[in-house]
Amino acid sequence: MNKSIVAICLAIAFIAQSFTGTSVTYKVDTKASKINWIGKKVTGQHDGTVAVKEGVLVISDGKFESAKFDIDMTSIVVEDIKDANQNKSLVEHLKNEDFFSAEKFPTAVLVITRTVENRAKNDTDPNYICFGNLNIKGINQPISFPARVNVVGDKINGTANIRIDRTKWDIKYKSGTIFPELADKAISDEIEFNITLAAAK
Repeated sequence: MNKSIVAICLAIAFIAQSFTGTSVTYKVDTKASKINWIGKKVTGQHDGTVAVKEGVLVISDGKFESAKFDIDMTSIVVEDIKDANQNKSLVEHLKNEDFFSAEKFPTAVLVITRTVENRAKNDTDPNYICFGNLNIKGINQPISFPARVNVVGDKINGTANIRIDRTKWDIKYKSGTIFPELADKAISDEIEFNITLAAAK
């Protein structure tokens, strides 16, 4: 087979491959998206928000395929404490070396590398199980979680619930697992993140 025929065959193969699947990238609307966090201890809990700096989602043949989100750890807000001084104290504590070391590691990164469709019972149940990696404090750990992702024309809306064991990211402050002697002064190892997401082409 001569070179010209080989070139034509390769070109046809490339064109055919390009039409077998269509991937579209959607950009996260950071103003319309938010992350709520919940941290619990034996005697109660605290909650607040942290901001998404930027992010993208990839939809392939109408299905959620992958994503990447940059999270601004310097934006941590505490919402349950109304006293200004106590609120400021907890925010500063969450940003320091006991927790997220926000000055040294200002950005956390969530990368979704694979998704599996999940049979949802209704319009609010998770329709995907997501798999990927979460980087906090420069530490990368595998993660999986349920999510609801709806593609409506040029827009995406979604929700996700992520629960992590903070000690895997070297956040050991008052961990009851690591320091059992703390008893009722211990803070739960689990941190919960509830994500509300909006994106568009």
